[in-house]
Amino acid sequence: MHSKFDIIFAGGGTTACVVAGRLAAADPSLKILVVESGQHSRDLPIHVQPCQFIANLAPGSTTVSFHVGKPSEHLNGRAPILQCGRSVGGGSTVNFMVYVRGAASDYDDWAKLSNEGWSSNDLLPLMKKIETYTAKADQPTHGYSGPIQISASAIDLEVAKEFLDVAKEYDPGRPQVDDNNDLVTADAYSPWYKYIDSNTGRRSDAASQYLYPHSENPNLQILVGKRVKRVIIENGRAVGIEYTNDAISCPGASTELIAVHASKLVVVSGGAFGSPAILERSGIGASPILEKHKVEVVVDLPGVGENYQDHNGAFPPYYAPDETTTMDDLWSGNVEEHAAWLKEWERSGKGKIATNGFDAMVKLRPTVAELASIGPMFQHRWETFFKHNPDKPLAIISPIAGFPGDHTLEPGRKFLSMCYYTLYPESIGMVHIGSGDDANAPLDFDPCLFSNPADVSSLNMLYKRSRELARRMPSYRGEAAFGHPQFVANSAAACKETRGPVPISAPDIVYSAEDDKAIETFHRNIGQSTWHSLGTCAMKPREQGGVVDSRLNVYGVTGLKVADMSICPTNVGTNTYSTALLIGEKAAVIIAQDLGIDGVDSVREKAPLWTIRNLYLVSLVVAIVSFSYLSLL
Repeated sequence: MHSKFDIIFAGGGTTACVVAGRLAAADPSLKILVVESGQHSRDLPIHVQPCQFIANLAPGSTTVSFHVGKPSEHLNGRAPILQCGRSVGGGSTVNFMVYVRGAASDYDDWAKLSNEGWSSNDLLPLMKKIETYTAKADQPTHGYSGPIQISASAIDLEVAKEFLDVAKEYDPGRPQVDDNNDLVTADAYSPWYKYIDSNTGRRSDAASQYLYPHSENPNLQILVGKRVKRVIIENGRAVGIEYTNDAISCPGASTELIAVHASKLVVVSGGAFGSPAILERSGIGASPILEKHKVEVVVDLPGVGENYQDHNGAFPPYYAPDETTTMDDLWSGNVEEHAAWLKEWERSGKGKIATNGFDAMVKLRPTVAELASIGPMFQHRWETFFKHNPDKPLAIISPIAGFPGDHTLEPGRKFLSMCYYTLYPESIGMVHIGSGDDANAPLDFDPCLFSNPADVSSLNMLYKRSRELARRMPSYRGEAAFGHPQFVANSAAACKETRGPVPISAPDIVYSAEDDKAIETFHRNIGQSTWHSLGTCAMKPREQGGVVDSRLNVYGVTGLKVADMSICPTNVGTNTYSTALLIGEKAAVIIAQDLGIDGVDSVREKAPLWTIRNLYLVSLVVAIVSFSYLSLL
């Protein structure tokens, strides 16, 4: 292997694959090195077969890293465990493959923080450049020739249709649309599309679509099983990295440090956990933290590792009759069923292997009644953040055709589950190094999950709302008590099996104060991240806690950028794969401009201002009309 490169990527996740792939395509002579702590993902069933996504999160998995947070009173003493992707392609090779894009105002919020070029109108051409959207033709905010495939379900799982049919009658105030990922629709039901190739039935991840197509280029080298310790900085300039063997990928291997050099640029792409740790071990971070771990201070940059943000959710299961088509036979580890479906997948790219069980969803902004049920602690957040941003949903609710959990709890049963999660929690945490010398040492991590009580109260409302939808669905046969709050036996909310659903017109469950306490305890006991970590190397002014500027340069060092989800200065209302891809496309344009490389442009077809603005106005009118109507009920 070479010891000198033009560009080195410290991390081989989603964003790094996009940038490295775009640059390699534009200039094949460019010497690029990608250093990844995990292993290759190319053509491995656990990565390419969509149905297997849940196996990546199983205890003992080596395709994700498990980060253990501090025990917290807000979690009733629980130490939260958060996973992130650890393979070439990162989160894109292990995520749930659900297609969600952020609100236009999410990126406009970024632009307001002195980040020129990051508004939704600036970024829309890149969003379109990313994708081949096969769900519906001629949509103004979608792309039709990009590397990432977006498709509808490869099999008819009736749970999704039941959900949408019930919603039409039970929740008629919310519209049902073909697409609530147009950047402005924030309160509507929709089919849920997927990052899956409709022709092959394979996961559409960043490694296979951006990076691996260039793997025959001898100037592009990918090192796996190697953990970056630090960036080498000389006279204020990044000139290379030091790496060692990853303890999980290479157990028992040498811990010798190896140095490689970059003549043009080092790009840190270790994600919300890895990037701040690499910077701190390099001497870039808050002086007290660096001094504590005996790291020489190169740049006193207090924002490094701060501003950790995520999304919070839960997945309560419900019983379904045996004749229901679900994913439980595959998710329970039935080898014979998997083998049978595998033949269909290999032949046509269809069937259960080619899906994830998520086929419908609602992006939800609370009605007057729902807002009241969340409680007064959420009122300030509503008034200051959501009320005047009608494109921002509070949360997503979705039915799942099966139980994506431990089937040994009730073997042989079929389930439907209701997934719900909030998109803009207020709680903000931090990630810092646990050692200045050992690159494999556990991190000092506190997500501060549920430290703001409004975050829990929002989930409490979503539990009730999702349960009312579930209990009206034809496949509903009661609550699987092991995955629900522990209500007292005589409560109207007590979990039990039933022979069928309640009528659409049935009254909602009336929860007592004791029931409400049980729901809150449930969320504090089991509520979790939805694996959307971001923000720890924020792109904003240095004096506001920023780590990188709008061109992704690390403050105080030349020749060093960060490009991954850690640069998000504020949260995004989306499953974060879409934003990681977008940051990659934007970073590729920026780096190509900096280095004078042609062929990586920002898509000359500038997004017309009327596109998003008109959609935004239509969305605003719909929101006002719906809200006014519901207020009269």
